[in-house]
Amino acid sequence: MPNESHEINSKSILIVEDESIIALNLKYDLEDLGYTVIDIVDNGDDAIDKAVEFRPDLTIMDINLKGDLNGIQAAKKILALDLAVIYLTANSDDVTFNEAVSTSPASAFIPKPYNIHILSKNIALAINRQSVESEKVNEARGIAKEENKSQEEAIPVESAEENLIETSQKIDYQNYLQYGDLQQKAKDEYKLSNDAIKHYESKDADSKQTIIVVEDEAITALNLKLDLEDLNYEVLDTIDNGSEAIEKSRDMFPDIVLMDIQLKGNMNGIEAANEISEIGIPIIFLTANTDDSTAFEALKTVPYGYLSKPYTARDLELTLTMALRKHEEDIKTIIKTENKVSEKNTELIIEKTDVAIILVASFALIFYIIISRDATWLQWILFIPSIIMIFLAVASLKKERPVEEWDVPPFVTLIVPAHNEEHTIAETVNSLASIDYYHDGKVNFELIVCNDGSKDRTGEELAKLKGKFPHLKIITRVPPRSGKGKGFVLNDALEISKGEVIGVFDADARVKPDFLNIIIPYLNDPEVQGVQARVEMYNKDENWLTLMQHVEFAGFGNIVRAKDILGKVGFLGGNGQLVKRDAIYKGGGWDGFAVTEDLNLSVKLMIEGGAIRYCGETSVYQEAVSKWGQLLRQRARWAIGNFETLFIYGPKIIRSSMPVFKKFSVMEHMIFYGFNMLVFFGFIVFVLNFISSALFNVPLLRMEAPFIVAILSAFGFLPGAVITLARNKVGFFKIIYGVFGYWLYSFHLIPLFFSTVYQMLTRKERTWAKTVHMGDDENVELVNEDIPVGEIEGK
Repeated sequence: MPNESHEINSKSILIVEDESIIALNLKYDLEDLGYTVIDIVDNGDDAIDKAVEFRPDLTIMDINLKGDLNGIQAAKKILALDLAVIYLTANSDDVTFNEAVSTSPASAFIPKPYNIHILSKNIALAINRQSVESEKVNEARGIAKEENKSQEEAIPVESAEENLIETSQKIDYQNYLQYGDLQQKAKDEYKLSNDAIKHYESKDADSKQTIIVVEDEAITALNLKLDLEDLNYEVLDTIDNGSEAIEKSRDMFPDIVLMDIQLKGNMNGIEAANEISEIGIPIIFLTANTDDSTAFEALKTVPYGYLSKPYTARDLELTLTMALRKHEEDIKTIIKTENKVSEKNTELIIEKTDVAIILVASFALIFYIIISRDATWLQWILFIPSIIMIFLAVASLKKERPVEEWDVPPFVTLIVPAHNEEHTIAETVNSLASIDYYHDGKVNFELIVCNDGSKDRTGEELAKLKGKFPHLKIITRVPPRSGKGKGFVLNDALEISKGEVIGVFDADARVKPDFLNIIIPYLNDPEVQGVQARVEMYNKDENWLTLMQHVEFAGFGNIVRAKDILGKVGFLGGNGQLVKRDAIYKGGGWDGFAVTEDLNLSVKLMIEGGAIRYCGETSVYQEAVSKWGQLLRQRARWAIGNFETLFIYGPKIIRSSMPVFKKFSVMEHMIFYGFNMLVFFGFIVFVLNFISSALFNVPLLRMEAPFIVAILSAFGFLPGAVITLARNKVGFFKIIYGVFGYWLYSFHLIPLFFSTVYQMLTRKERTWAKTVHMGDDENVELVNEDIPVGEIEGK
């Protein structure tokens, strides 16, 4: 088990090493320096599991490991989750090194046998550099906030003083950037990152990498220049003072600067490096100053490398290559993030414009009805969704397409995002982890739970279950990245997953043991990219509201069943969805900025020519919300997600090569909330007209469409509701009760529509109303959370 007695100011390190004696010696060396070693593992799988669950400040990774994954493969997955890695290996041959550089740009590549003083400096370098780059991405996404405090800043003064006494002979951890300094450094670098981005984008891929050498000893500078040219670098200039180094760096903008600490003039290399790094040019210190105080002061400037004189040509080559590759990846990440934020800001403008048009059109039509006292047009409009509902109700009576078993069933990854789910997560994990899905006598799936910044006992509950289920993996996400949207959480889990098929479940899900055996065959078709299970409410008998949600989901399942029968036009619904891994990557992963990432992915898959099935043979059971306030917040999120997807992907759907029926089905699905609002608005008009005619013999509004149109417009939803309830094998009176109850329940769609429109017009960031899961605990204090999704306005 990982060491849980972390010293208060200690940086945590995970050691990944297959030779036990080397690992133990490294552990003792690191602890002598004041680091906390959270664990030692000897294989790539355990390395990934420990790193993503316990989030060490650094993972020290050997390349040759036990098991199927080598250190490079394991590092790639760990680095993808924004964690620092350095290689410490005896494999420093060109083939291994080039593979490490090309696939996993870690912070350093240190050959064995290691020098502990050199290693300690590279540890500080890696931790500081990774922290600053992480904060720069937060700046680009607009989620770097002043209220995000580090653990160090939260330490009581008395505790900190006690710790300093205990570790007085160890590293002074004040040499690491504290959170405030780290964030300021990130802001300074990010503000000036445009020049670095322009330089990167304008650089010819075949041109030599350029370097400025800042060195006060002429002979050393000349030797260094010759060595660099032998390594095929272009030395733009050699400079012996800090002021000129800054000036030349701004003018020439080299790919990297090699910086000595002792320089001529009034400015030393540390001061010069601070200014140059903020321009966006990476720094490597190359110095004879080996005392720790000077070295760590230099490392607080957050360079990309640190070399001590005298250096070897091989050390110089390794350090330069790793630094340039990591800097390149850091720049790419910033570009990708900024482009995504820019795209989402543009989409937000489109959404607001389209919503405003809809709102103005709605009020104009209402005003027209009042002035003209004529609602005939409304009858014809309502006739469209009513006919669609009747058509789909009849189509749902047809038999579903048969499925075929796999010759070799695919390995499956089940993912559960969890944010403050202490009341349901244990039962969900027990249910999902106990699925009876085996191949060759082995469990043929893994379960990944993403603890997304939970502030309750979710983490403790998961820790209790880890020993019970070896195939359970835990990802820990922390502020400011946590709590920003389900799509971001799913993408993190995707990075470390092994499954050919990825299943997504909510933290209140429950399934039967045969769930995967029933649903997986639906994916045994090259055309099919995803499948959605039937959704039922396990607490449907709690009250009238929970029962109506059960009926509602059954009705939705009936509609999707019909679309599946007619053309494999299913939709992924968040809980109980399974998608082929390759299809997710082809679609660009889940959109973390999307309010409904499941619908977003569904549409992208179908635009690309894929199909989505519906499986009504097995169910995922979830908790229906029991309060109207929770329901309206939840449905507002769904409605916003539908409209978002409609406005952004509508034109792409129309231009796509999808068959006409498929295009129509997808568009109709996204317009669901708007159309259904009209249906029940039509009910109100119909009832008011009926009362007016009965009491005063004069209709309130003219409704002059043919009688059959009027009837179908008002009651088109009935056949589908009756078929849905009958399929659930309930008695006649329960069918009548269910139909009438659902009719009353659906009137909430009218205020929901206008509430949704208002929220979309006034919001400055994408937010979703997190559903509160109570489990079986009825004494839970309800807390509704608005969780920002992407926070796209922060830039």
